[in-house]
Amino acid sequence: MRSTVQLSVSEVTSDIIKKILEWHKPHREAMLGLYNRYLGSGLPIQSRTLPDPKKPNNKIPNDYRGYIINQIVGYLWGQPISYSLDTRKYEETKVKENQERISRFTTLNTIDDLDGETGKLMSICGYAARLLYIDKNGEERAMNIFPWEAIFIEDGGEITHAIRYYTVKDLNNNEYMKVEWYDSKNVTFFIEDDGVFIMDSEGSQPHLFDYVPLIRFQNNDEEQGDFEKVEALIDAYDKIISDSVNEIETFANAYMGFKGVQIDQETIEKMKQTGGIEIGENGDVYFITKNINDTFVENQKKTLNENIHKFSASVDMSDEKFSGGAQTGESRKWKLIALENKAGTKAMKFGKGLREQFKVLCSAWKKKNIDIDYLDIFWEFKRNIPIDLSYVAEYASKLKGIHSDHTLLSQIPYIDDVAYEKELMRQEKEDMIDLDSFTDDTETQEQEEVNQ
Repeated sequence: MRSTVQLSVSEVTSDIIKKILEWHKPHREAMLGLYNRYLGSGLPIQSRTLPDPKKPNNKIPNDYRGYIINQIVGYLWGQPISYSLDTRKYEETKVKENQERISRFTTLNTIDDLDGETGKLMSICGYAARLLYIDKNGEERAMNIFPWEAIFIEDGGEITHAIRYYTVKDLNNNEYMKVEWYDSKNVTFFIEDDGVFIMDSEGSQPHLFDYVPLIRFQNNDEEQGDFEKVEALIDAYDKIISDSVNEIETFANAYMGFKGVQIDQETIEKMKQTGGIEIGENGDVYFITKNINDTFVENQKKTLNENIHKFSASVDMSDEKFSGGAQTGESRKWKLIALENKAGTKAMKFGKGLREQFKVLCSAWKKKNIDIDYLDIFWEFKRNIPIDLSYVAEYASKLKGIHSDHTLLSQIPYIDDVAYEKELMRQEKEDMIDLDSFTDDTETQEQEEVNQ
């Protein structure tokens, strides 16, 4: 699926909007399908039918899709991204002001939660979207947009326009489409009326940024979701589990065979009530059982499970090879290598979106005489894994003097805001009392009396 369409647009018309929405329709449906399957609805196993309606037809989904997404989101975004400013390029009086501006933006917009949700949507659907806007108080705000409601228009490889479209209801509960058309200066609002898009009463308004404020976060260049490649394997696993339960249920409803005995329905009903039956000397009664090759089934399940994790670059945390007591921390790191490689690629792609975000954001700050170069803003991802505090302390102490305090602090996993931590350290240092130069007033007075 693709989020961009190559189009040269000088003036937007109803026909242009309709053509773009029609082009995006299959991509929208594909993304909605992925999102619904992540939520656990619309799965192939749930709509499965069997030729014989009298036989058991269990429909048991296994939430591999949710497991794959939630694992990478927790691993990469479970610890908030730390944002910082390259202070070397600014006067000392401006450093604190600029850092506070960045911190205010991240705090006001609960950016840690916003980043996590953005990461989740791009991992499910292939890309995510974030809208920057100015609120009524003049504050720069950010909100996530569902990717199936966002289209990006390119011209020569550069995003020149973007569309957000969604369905709303009027006072009579009638649904209609609303479109927000963004360019580098304005946002224009359209509504659908009898299949034609006309300008809404809100008209066209400046969005107060110098670039398109709808930001794209790509999962990869192909804009493919994390579990798309293994959906066939997941569906096969669902079938095996469901069919196994079907076999057990059929086995529980075992058939009874009679040999040399005449049995009618009345006798069968009586036997169900009493639990017994009288048979002649040459008669025989026995259960008809079905042998189930459980070894074959378990091997198939194991193979599918391993392939799902392998080809989705996720980790089976319940696997004895990973969670066993004999495993060391170093060996577990190597078993995380596929997940780490995927996380590294995601961090690079996510960083591309963040760079565009701060480019747009700094253009609004510049209008307030806050001159921050968006290329001077940096961020760091931290992996959400158990922390060995003694190892961290030893690591930091050994590198003291080799690296700057800023670099060392940025490597400590539980420190989210390096600039804030350095400020706390500075304040503590200023507030410390020099006990060696401290003299008790009583002691001083007694010494003066002796001298007299």
